[in-house]
Amino acid sequence: MDIANEKTYTLPIPGKRNFNLAGFVFSIIVTAGFIWVAMQWYALWSDPKQITADDMRLNEQQTFLNLQSIVKSQKKYKETDWDGDGKKTYAKYFIHLWTSVNIAGDPVRVGLIPKKLGFATESARAIDGYYFVDLHDRVLRENNVLQGLDYEKKWAVLAVPPTDGRTEMLYFLADNSGNIFIRLAAYISLQYPDNPSSNGWIKIDTIQQLQDFQKNRISKNKQR
Repeated sequence: MDIANEKTYTLPIPGKRNFNLAGFVFSIIVTAGFIWVAMQWYALWSDPKQITADDMRLNEQQTFLNLQSIVKSQKKYKETDWDGDGKKTYAKYFIHLWTSVNIAGDPVRVGLIPKKLGFATESARAIDGYYFVDLHDRVLRENNVLQGLDYEKKWAVLAVPPTDGRTEMLYFLADNSGNIFIRLAAYISLQYPDNPSSNGWIKIDTIQQLQDFQKNRISKNKQR
């Protein structure tokens, strides 16, 4: 036997484990994965942060300011034919105040409102506790018939709060008049009333007026 060419082997030392780097790294990855899944599961089923009455009032005030921004931006938007169709109109969808679309289907950067506000079109993307809905039909008072809005002359947006359909919440409405209206209700139809002031809506011109309304609401709730 050629001893020089004979392979040698190192026997494991009794009572001592050989270190396996690959196995160690794999264990760390698996453990981290389990921790991440557990955290996601906890976040999914744990109670969300409770919104206080003060939080709600601040959300309402910020929503009023957001609608003021939309009102000013709509006026500015109408000064330019953003889609290139030869007509100067209001934005049919308020997200177009951030980025519009031309007649060829290409995006046109407008930048009159922030992206975050423009994308607040559903409850999952609410900003300051509210999301915004474009109103495309007006309910005519005399015959209760729906009439589509002419965007060369009119536009309307509804600010919708989270609601269970049973509890009264504060809704906001803004339109081409430049006015902002509020209304306490459990549910509001996604249609534009012919005359908001005669349909239960209250016109609010300033933050101070909104704060006064909020204080009166608190006083009435305490008296109940």
